[in-house]
Amino acid sequence: MMLIRGTCLTGFRGLVRDLGFDPDRLLADAGIDRAAIGDYDEFVPYLPFLELLETAAAETGAPDFGRRLASRQGIDVLGSVGAAARSAPTVAAALTTVERYLRAYTPSLMTRIAPDLDPGLARFEFQRTSAELGAPYRQGIELALGVSRQAFLLLVGRDWVPSQVHVPHAPLNDPSSYQEYFGGPVEFGSRRIGFTVRSDDLGRPLSSDAATRDTHGTHLRAVTPFRRQGMVPQVDDLVRRLLPGGSVELVVVAEQLGMHPRTLQRRLEEEEVTFGEVVQSVRRRTAEGYLRDTDMPLRHLACELGYLEQSALTRASHRWFGMSPMSYRRRVRTAD
Repeated sequence: MMLIRGTCLTGFRGLVRDLGFDPDRLLADAGIDRAAIGDYDEFVPYLPFLELLETAAAETGAPDFGRRLASRQGIDVLGSVGAAARSAPTVAAALTTVERYLRAYTPSLMTRIAPDLDPGLARFEFQRTSAELGAPYRQGIELALGVSRQAFLLLVGRDWVPSQVHVPHAPLNDPSSYQEYFGGPVEFGSRRIGFTVRSDDLGRPLSSDAATRDTHGTHLRAVTPFRRQGMVPQVDDLVRRLLPGGSVELVVVAEQLGMHPRTLQRRLEEEEVTFGEVVQSVRRRTAEGYLRDTDMPLRHLACELGYLEQSALTRASHRWFGMSPMSYRRRVRTAD
């Protein structure tokens, strides 16, 4: 079962009461123990949590329920993950900490930082780790975006505004309310969930506390260990995050996993695969998805796959599909 810490619903009961409804009835109907609300040491089931947000928005008549709830939360809902992030030396290091350890809060979400095509910008993105959810659960998406906004305001400064906000669905109420809430332009129907931010903001120094960071880091490594078995899914996950930045070298992935490159090689060999084969598998699956489901320009797709030149994508496409990327795009769309 997918789980999330009880702090995910911090402020829920107060918000529902302020809207004139009974939060305990909604929680009971969702099968969520009200004693777990706001408690980092307790877990609630992830899917009922998402369904609860949708129900609360519908019953209270508040289409911006997720954003309202996010305004009552902050990076502290992440518990030790948030504390470790706040003690990092820079904003970028704080976000990397969240990226690496978010599964201690919930294994159902992951984040990544990636360079944008514009060298002055970067992307902070969310992805769901399970395809089993099916429904978009728009309130959950807006809650995640809102809490991320709160974290950026804390880390970068109260004057922070995103260069762009990426929302995968249509606006749930007046579109202008989104720009008023987030402080920057909003792209609806985006293929991404997250923010485009200024690279300079990521480099901002924080009031780093090495002792606190080491303490929380030790704890997080203990409670979110990489399993000895199933190394391929872990490498696959990291490669997907690192591809747009081009840092898909064995030594980089091994460092993220906290092991020596030779150890990682040996673990992969035990599962009868090489690091290069994992990288190529991720690239192929990613290319298939973008070519089938989007109109992304090929030069952008090449960057998403970690290639420096579009010609490298063309050569890879001939290896994978026996044809050029555009020919493959036309074929799969005709088949559909």
